[in-house]
Amino acid sequence: MADDRRQFDLQRLRDLGLDLDSSQDEAELKSTCPLTPDCIEAGDNSLTLNQLTEKFHCANCGQSGSFRELVRALESGELAQEARAPAIMDAEFSEAPIRATHAVVRAEPRVMQLGEGQRVRSDAEIRLERKQARKAARQGRHTGEKIIITLLALVFLGAGLAAAGLSGFANYQAFSKSVADPLQSGVWGWTGVIAAIISFGGFTFFYWHSANHRMKEGVRALLFALAGGGTSIVGTQMYIAANNQAAEAELVRAGSNRDVLATQIADWRRQLEGIPPETRSVDGLEAYIEEVERVGRTHQKPYRDAQNELGLARRRDDLLARIETANAELLGTGSGDILVEAQTRTSIPGWFFALMLELFSSQGTSIGLVALLILYGRSQVNAEPESINQDIS
Repeated sequence: MADDRRQFDLQRLRDLGLDLDSSQDEAELKSTCPLTPDCIEAGDNSLTLNQLTEKFHCANCGQSGSFRELVRALESGELAQEARAPAIMDAEFSEAPIRATHAVVRAEPRVMQLGEGQRVRSDAEIRLERKQARKAARQGRHTGEKIIITLLALVFLGAGLAAAGLSGFANYQAFSKSVADPLQSGVWGWTGVIAAIISFGGFTFFYWHSANHRMKEGVRALLFALAGGGTSIVGTQMYIAANNQAAEAELVRAGSNRDVLATQIADWRRQLEGIPPETRSVDGLEAYIEEVERVGRTHQKPYRDAQNELGLARRRDDLLARIETANAELLGTGSGDILVEAQTRTSIPGWFFALMLELFSSQGTSIGLVALLILYGRSQVNAEPESINQDIS
């Protein structure tokens, strides 16, 4: 039973890292001592394990005990404290106190003054330097580039506002004519104008909030912008549709007028055929009648015939003038060519015009405003953190 316990302890010591197989003496096993840092650093086989007594002893640190105590010490990982140094005995075998070989000298701590180049900068100073570098880079931007972008942004802004004005006008006309009551007509009309304003304003706020990472506000502005844009598109489409309906009515009326003119021309031509072709001109007949009246021969038959012929000549000239005017209307060269004008108006695609007008209104204005905000708004925003950092430093 004792042999089994001894063999178990020895095997456990081998598992814990002791080299017991290199010993030549089976009664006393030699190994390096892992109990103190000095023994580990020395690396000598100072640890002796006596199998007969089941005891261990270290010649360096002086610790000793049973195999089981050694196993427990190594398993717990708590190495024993350095063994107390044996008392130094003088010649008369009296204990002498241990004295420190090295005296501990207390000295004042030395402080090294660093130069400006050796000084460690704080995080606030590093951030301030970076901001100043970015500010210098912005200030070094070419002036011509800034002027060009500013002018182009103003052009976009002006074009967008003009398109917004046209969209508001179309919305007002469309919505105001949707009701008969004058008061309600004005209310609905101005509702269309408000929708046009919300459209380009909403898209501008959407871009601004998104650039500053305020996504909730950006989404809300986008919803308002889409609502205003959709209302403006519907209003412009209604306005164009109303104009197209009016043009179609004019087209029908113009077709009826063409039929009427054709009938009249045919009647005038029949009347013109009843006038003798040898009938003299109005100017010649008027000159002849004046001469006859001057000489006093108004009682003669040629005078009366000349008066009748003058009436036929005037009727002929009037019929020719009417036919010429009517032909001009039919051929599209007259002042009252309603047909051609109506055809020209109805050829405009209403949905495309409404969509493009809304895009020009909302996006053109937003692009111009955002560009101006980036050019002239960022410098003011960035100047505030710089002044705060300067105050902190």
